[in-house]
Amino acid sequence: MKNITKSPIAWLFGLSLFGPAAAATQYTPAMDKSEWQVNSSIFLCELRQEVPFYGAASFYHKAGERLALQLQADTPRLKTGKARLTARAPVWRPRMKNIELGLVPVTQGLLPVSLNDQLSNRALTELQGGRELVFTRYPWYGAVESSQVALSPIKFQPAYQQFLKCLAGLLPVNYDQIAKTSVYFPSSGDDFPLSEKRKLSNIAIYTLADPKVTHLYIDGHTDSKGIRDENLELSKRRAEAVAEFLKREGIPENKFTVRWHGERYPVVSNQSRTGRAQNRRVTVRVDRDVAPEMASAP
Repeated sequence: MKNITKSPIAWLFGLSLFGPAAAATQYTPAMDKSEWQVNSSIFLCELRQEVPFYGAASFYHKAGERLALQLQADTPRLKTGKARLTARAPVWRPRMKNIELGLVPVTQGLLPVSLNDQLSNRALTELQGGRELVFTRYPWYGAVESSQVALSPIKFQPAYQQFLKCLAGLLPVNYDQIAKTSVYFPSSGDDFPLSEKRKLSNIAIYTLADPKVTHLYIDGHTDSKGIRDENLELSKRRAEAVAEFLKREGIPENKFTVRWHGERYPVVSNQSRTGRAQNRRVTVRVDRDVAPEMASAP
C-alpha cells in the first residue's frame, strides 16, 4: 500500500494547484524516520534521502560534471509533462512562507526528474533553510488525485556538511572525459600549447588517483604536408613529448605504450587547413579494469 498523507495542509495545497476537486497523494518520510545519507569518494558525491513507497531523491555530483537533483522511482508513477516544484514551509514552522520554484520537466519512467545545476543548488539552499521540497504532478495512470514527492529537511544539516566536504575533494575529471583524449600540435612542431597541457595534467591526476587504470596508449600522428618519412619522425617526437610530460606528472613509464604512425591515419581529410589541424595530434587512450567503486572520502 502507498504511504498516503492527507493532512489539511497537504489537502489545501492540492486545492490551490489543481482546483476544488483535487487533493494530493503524498510520498514523504515520516518525521521520526527522515534520514539523509552521504556516499563519498573522489569520483562521486551523493546526498540521498529514501522516500517510502516511492523510491529516493539524490543530489548527485560526478567528478568533472555538474550537480543534479534526481528523483529515482521504484516503479514509474509520474506522468510526462511538467511538475510544480515548491519549497514548502514545514508544519512546525507556520510563519515561514512557501516559495514556488517553477515548473520542471518530468519524463515517465524510473528517473522522472533530473534538475539542472542552478536549480539543484537552489534546492539545496531551501533544504538548508528548513523548507521541504515538494514535486507535484499527476500520475500517468489517470488518477484524479495528484502525486506529491516531498523531501524533508529533518537531519539535513549534518549530512549537507559531509556532502560539501566531499565536493571539495572531487577530481576535476571523470574517466569518461579522459578515456580517449586528443592533444593537438601546431604545424611542423612537436610542442603543444597550454590548453593541451591542461588535458594531459587531468589525465595524470585521474590516472594517479584511480588504481583501476592499467595502461596508457600514446599514438602520434601528423597531417599529410611534407615528406612521408619526415612525418613519421615528427609523429614519433610528438608521441614522446606527450609521454615525457605525463612521466614528469608522476605516471610511471611502465604504464606507457608509445607508438607513432606519421600521416597514415587521418581522422578527416587533409584538403583543408581545419582538417590538417585535426590530424596533427597525439591520442592518449586510458585503459581501466572496471569502474571505480565508491569509497570513503579522502
